[in-house]
Amino acid sequence: MRALLAISPTSESIHSIEFEGAKMNLANPELRTSNRFFHTVLMALALIFLIGATAQADGLRDAEGGMRIQDMQTGTGLVAAEGMIATIRFTAWLDKQGVRGKELYNSRNSGEQVSFVIGTDKVMPAWNEGVLGMRVGGTRKLLVPSEMAYGQRAIDDVIPADTSMQFIIELVRLEK
Repeated sequence: MRALLAISPTSESIHSIEFEGAKMNLANPELRTSNRFFHTVLMALALIFLIGATAQADGLRDAEGGMRIQDMQTGTGLVAAEGMIATIRFTAWLDKQGVRGKELYNSRNSGEQVSFVIGTDKVMPAWNEGVLGMRVGGTRKLLVPSEMAYGQRAIDDVIPADTSMQFIIELVRLEK
């Protein structure tokens, strides 16, 4: 559904609304008064639609701890839940204010997979939270604040303390 709102620069009022090519001129006094309820409802629906479209424009949703998640591919297998053993492939980058920085590791290139029990403290909080609800075969992008990654801990000379990270994770297998 396509909606267009035209706002007058002088009056800051909405002049017209267009849905799928049908334009309604809200500046017409007869139209404004005859069906005020209809137009109010229509306007509310248009605003809800526009706000919803804007909120999901980047495809990311908010998750626990300030992390943002985007499902890139939905899998078809089991759904990941706490206590299950997840096996993933991943690529990790430093995060530079929402933009990928230096690539740190790519398990696809090395042919390695990582397994962990979801909900344990054996891996960073971002992975525990990030795989929940995924289906086997799915791929997810994680934008991870430092607190959900390594926090104040520096990792050798590779990951500075208090560093945000980005991950692409693929859920390869789940075991109960």
